[in-house]
Amino acid sequence: MSQQLIKQVEQHRHKVVVETFSPTWNELLNQYTSGDVQIDPIYQRGFRWTVEQQTQFIESLLLNIPTPPIFLAELSDAKFEVIDGLQRFSSMVRFFAEEIFDEEEIVLDGEGVNNLRHPTTLSKPPILAGLEGHTRETLPETLVRTLRYARAQVILLKKESSPVAKYNVFMRLNRAGATLSDQEIRNCSARLFSGEFADMLRGLGERIDVQHAMGMSPKERNSMGVEENVLRMLAFSHVVIDNKHIGELLDQFMYSASSGEFEITSRHKANVVKTFEMLYSAFPNGEAFKFYRDGKFSGAFSTNLFDIVACGIYKNVSAVNKRGVKDLRERIISLHSESTAIDLTGAGSNTRRKMAGRVELGREWFA
Repeated sequence: MSQQLIKQVEQHRHKVVVETFSPTWNELLNQYTSGDVQIDPIYQRGFRWTVEQQTQFIESLLLNIPTPPIFLAELSDAKFEVIDGLQRFSSMVRFFAEEIFDEEEIVLDGEGVNNLRHPTTLSKPPILAGLEGHTRETLPETLVRTLRYARAQVILLKKESSPVAKYNVFMRLNRAGATLSDQEIRNCSARLFSGEFADMLRGLGERIDVQHAMGMSPKERNSMGVEENVLRMLAFSHVVIDNKHIGELLDQFMYSASSGEFEITSRHKANVVKTFEMLYSAFPNGEAFKFYRDGKFSGAFSTNLFDIVACGIYKNVSAVNKRGVKDLRERIISLHSESTAIDLTGAGSNTRRKMAGRVELGREWFA
C-alpha cells in the first residue's frame, strides 16, 4: 500500500513545474507596463484591499518586513499572469499609477480605492504614522527608491505544468486567501484553459433577463452569484450528483466544461437563454425562486427552489415554451403545495438524496 502511494506521488510531482526568483518591484512593474505580466480584467474585480491595507503593505516594504510570495503562471505566449498575490501586486500598480498609465487614463475623481488608475493617497499605518497623506508624488524620493528596489519572492508556475496541475494550484492558493468568491475563483482558474466557458458564463450573467429572473442583489451579482447559479443549473442537469460537497461538484464541472472534457454546445447555451427568458416573462422580479405563502411570494432567493424550477425548465425547455407563460406561472405556484417539494427544500437539503431529488422533481414537474 505504501509503495502504491509513493508511486502516485512520483507520478504527479512532475506535473507541477515551478521556478523561484526574486525580482525587484521595479522590474515587476516594468513587466506589467509592457504587458508581459498581466492581471486578467475579470480578475481585477478581486482587488478589494482597503486603503489601510494597501498602506500597510507599502509600510512593510519600506521597513523590509517579509511579505508572502507572488505566484505567476506562464501563459502559452510566454507572458505571465498573476494567480496569487493580486492584492499586493495591485497595491503597487495603484501607488505608481501616474508612472504606469497615460495621463488621460488616470482617474482623480471619486474615492477610487480599488481602481488601479486612481493614484493612492496613503492612510495612517500602525508604525510609520508620517506616511499619512503621502502619494507617490509627495513621498521623499529616497523612500520611493526603497519601494522600487524592494524585492518580491516570485514563484512561477511554468507552462510545462499540466493544465490540471495549474488549475488545482490556482484553486488552492485562492481558496486559502479567500479574497474572491468561489465563482470568481472558478472563472479565473478556467482561464488557464481557453476561457471560452468562463466568458460564456459571464455573458449570461450580464443579461438583464437572467439577473432579474433570479432577483439577486447588486452585491450578489458583483461576486458572480448569477454566474454561479447558471453553473449550478448546468452541472445539476448534466452530471450525476454524487456525495461531493456542492462546491466540489461545481469546481469539477467548471473544470470539465473549461477543459473541453464536457462539451458545452451552442444548443446548451440557447436552452439556458430560453429558460431565463421564460422565467423573466413569468416572474420578472425573482419570484420564481422565492417561497409562496399566504397567496404571495416572500423571502430571499432559494437555491433549493432554483434546483427544482431552473433545472426543470432547462430539461423541458421546448415543452414549457409550447405551453406558454400562463401555464409556467401556474406550475410554479402549485409547486409550493406539493409535499415532495416541501420535503426536498426543508432540513438537510444539501444531502445527495435531496439535491438529486430536487432535480428529478423539476424534470417531472415541468415535463
